[in-house]
Amino acid sequence: MVKIELNLLNIFQLKVGKRAIIYEGDTVQDVISKFLNQYGEHLDAQILSNDKKRLGKQMVIILNGRNIDHLQGYDTRLKVGDMLYISAQLAGG
Repeated sequence: MVKIELNLLNIFQLKVGKRAIIYEGDTVQDVISKFLNQYGEHLDAQILSNDKKRLGKQMVIILNGRNIDHLQGYDTRLKVGDMLYISAQLAGG
């Protein structure tokens, strides 16, 4: 397992009260599952998927500057030094 810093942005930082949390895991799913097990009760229903095992579609997970949707999704493997961020989608002009 790899030790990863999960960086919390905007709504996640406000709801959890932390900027980052260290987890161990082999995949993005491992880390997100541990985060949701620990802090899921602090998150609003619209932030989570219907089964509450993943983040909702309006949330973004970024690994090393790339949306995991453009990698292997939740199955994306982690390695030492990876930077993982979770955020709500932002729009504006």
